[in-house]
Amino acid sequence: MTFVALVAAAAMTAAQTKAVDALVKSTLASEHIAGATVGVAVDGRFEYRKAFGFADVAAHTRATVDTVYPIGSVTKQFTAACVLLLAQEHKLAIDDPLSRYVTGLPWADRVTLRHMLDQESGIADFRLGVADTSTALARADVVERLAQTDLQFAPGSKYEYSNSNYYLLGTVVEKVAGEPYDRFLAERILDPLGMHSTYYDSGSTPLAALARPYAASPQGPQPVAPENPDWSFAAGALATTVADLATWDDALRAGRVIDASSSHEMFSPGTLDDGSQTDYAFGWVSVRHDGRRLVWHNGEVTGYHAMNAMFPDERTDVIVLTNTGGTFAADSLALRIFDALHPFVATDADRAAADRAKEWVGRIERGDVDRTQLTNQMSAVLTPSVVTAAGAQLRSFGSLKSVAPASIDEDASGRSYTFQVAFAKRTIRWVMGIDTSGKISALSLEL
Repeated sequence: MTFVALVAAAAMTAAQTKAVDALVKSTLASEHIAGATVGVAVDGRFEYRKAFGFADVAAHTRATVDTVYPIGSVTKQFTAACVLLLAQEHKLAIDDPLSRYVTGLPWADRVTLRHMLDQESGIADFRLGVADTSTALARADVVERLAQTDLQFAPGSKYEYSNSNYYLLGTVVEKVAGEPYDRFLAERILDPLGMHSTYYDSGSTPLAALARPYAASPQGPQPVAPENPDWSFAAGALATTVADLATWDDALRAGRVIDASSSHEMFSPGTLDDGSQTDYAFGWVSVRHDGRRLVWHNGEVTGYHAMNAMFPDERTDVIVLTNTGGTFAADSLALRIFDALHPFVATDADRAAADRAKEWVGRIERGDVDRTQLTNQMSAVLTPSVVTAAGAQLRSFGSLKSVAPASIDEDASGRSYTFQVAFAKRTIRWVMGIDTSGKISALSLEL
């Protein structure tokens, strides 16, 4: 542990800084992102913090390190902390039924707060299928909408992400605390930590530093109407800066927000009734990246996308905030930034996976698909027309030169490998997912 800590604390080299700069710039260009602020912090201190692109394209206002961005579902970890604080004070218990705090929901006695925190409740996502989230929405209307739905599955029987879980947890916080969610959050978490640039984005307190929202498109980032926070509430209505998120991550690690027992609850993946484990914890996703522990959560509201990635053993955080929605580029960018600082070291098993990736590059080029190696879902996606188009694209890159492992992500469903695949004319990133049974669950290329 001491050795890891010493390595993690080492300052970024000039070469690493240059590599991260290049990664961010190329991602913004290829993904049509208006602006971004990126930070790498160790023990809460920045090794890297830079802004790129525009906070306001039309006004030619550049993004800065102090630009504020809505962070969408990254809000969920703050809501989870509020619930855990109230549990520490014995004002609620996380295994309490929802019906104890929210009335009018016919199934609420079957759902516990833990089910909701772990995204195992079966409550339908009231946001799904909604085209316009710019209008006002009363809290009572959300409860009324949900009252007309049935649970999607028995609570605790499976994992399924639903914004309704954390929206309703916000109402629980208000009921128990006896004050509005945003006031409790500010009094108990934000103000004590000095997170003065983090706020509930109600639209009533506009900040000059707030980035304007855009949607990614091949023609470049397009301006969009901001989302009304009524649609997000405790599931996604916070806005913040890279500096404040680094403060938050470090404070969680150091036990300055919740106690050790609550912290263990927050970062431990959920367990289903059949004993199987999910990847979702309380407002975090708990997985492994290149063999290292990684807890992360992304977030998107209309016009913005955020990624908060914490590597606990390295005490390192990589934070990417953007003012462009419709692209998950910030998520992969955060991991690639970490990889630039901690290069992946392949094992024999990883090299065997590279051989399999090489096999499948050839199969796609030739149209020789062995469907016995694929999951049913992947086989359905890989239609003959998809194989033909992908094969033509791969052949256009010239002869295959090498396939090298670049990173590996592990979760409850299996492993996802990323390879650097060099052809005569260009190099691409090739992603191959392998499920726990050994079948290929994903194949994709990143140009």
